[in-house]
Amino acid sequence: MVKAVYAEMNIFALIILLVVFLSSSYKVHRYTYEQRTFLCLLILNAVQVTLSTALFIIDGAPGRFMRILNITFDVIEYIFTPFTFFFWCLYVRYQVYRDAGKANRIVPVLLIPVFINFVLTVLSPIKGYFFWFDEYNVYHRGPLFGFYSLICVSYMVGIQIFIIAKRKLITRKYFIPLFAFALVPILAGVLQIFFYGIKLVWTSMTVSVLIISMHLQNNQLYIDHLTGLSNRRQLDRYLKEYSRRKSKKSDGKLIGGIMIDLDFFKNINDIWGHAVGDQALVDAGEILKMSFGKDDLIARYGGDEFVIIFEITDVSELIEAVDRIKANIKKFQKANKAPYLINFSMGYDIYNPEQGTTWQQFLSHIDRLMYENKKDKRIIV
Repeated sequence: MVKAVYAEMNIFALIILLVVFLSSSYKVHRYTYEQRTFLCLLILNAVQVTLSTALFIIDGAPGRFMRILNITFDVIEYIFTPFTFFFWCLYVRYQVYRDAGKANRIVPVLLIPVFINFVLTVLSPIKGYFFWFDEYNVYHRGPLFGFYSLICVSYMVGIQIFIIAKRKLITRKYFIPLFAFALVPILAGVLQIFFYGIKLVWTSMTVSVLIISMHLQNNQLYIDHLTGLSNRRQLDRYLKEYSRRKSKKSDGKLIGGIMIDLDFFKNINDIWGHAVGDQALVDAGEILKMSFGKDDLIARYGGDEFVIIFEITDVSELIEAVDRIKANIKKFQKANKAPYLINFSMGYDIYNPEQGTTWQQFLSHIDRLMYENKKDKRIIV
């Protein structure tokens, strides 16, 4: 009866994982770093749920073949377990830094416990370090099972500490799902350690994967796939929400808005091709990211145009933001090895809905200012 209930619960978890996988509509060659790490999490979770179910059902089954099957499945399960947490660590680091290079810097450190776990797992069928089977083919924890548990828990607790330590680099909409991911598996893991025979970690992990899937799908709706910036849909949503809040309550804060156009973008495409043009857009986005904080909205408005929306209390803060952009352009030009130069035309002003201006009118206003700047300005260098 217990085995039947456990199997049904895990089958339901596998169905959820399959639905999540099939709901991913992006093509393989378009996978981003974020999507690849999430896909690894999903697949490893499905493998672990399947193995856990099989091991629970065949535990104690008589015969040499069943003994070999038990040992083989246990070895695979123990080897794969740290890899699940390994990819979760990479996923979180990417969410914090939004840079694959920075996310991967910790890979050598993360692989150390993976390697130790691999060696001890492979030796366990002989030495019984993590597990062993009695003459009735019944599974038993080995003397080093606590060390194995420590490896797994260290990943999860360590990344939770990292999330809290880097919370200033994470926007609120990212912080909650990232922090919530590990809570259910950690609780299930603690129960599994102290209550022998309970296997809840991988079923609970399915819930966490579902949370991240919803988070990732939401990103697809509101993030520009090329630059990683917000898209126009997110910009419209942000401004509508701001206008709604302002109509109910005045907090003394204003909105600074900057409309930006990448100068000579058509020439970059014509001379060096669209692939280089795409890289120029990515570089432009990086310059803007360096110039603003995590809670400021930076959106690709369309084509080679960008919009930045951020809260200010005084017009001087808007001027300072423009100066930061100019300074970061200079830094980029000095370090840049690309065949093109990055220059911006900018239009900027303060948006205050209390003055009767709609957000559509405000965007049109700073768009006109940007084109006036483009028409008669000197090139920013």
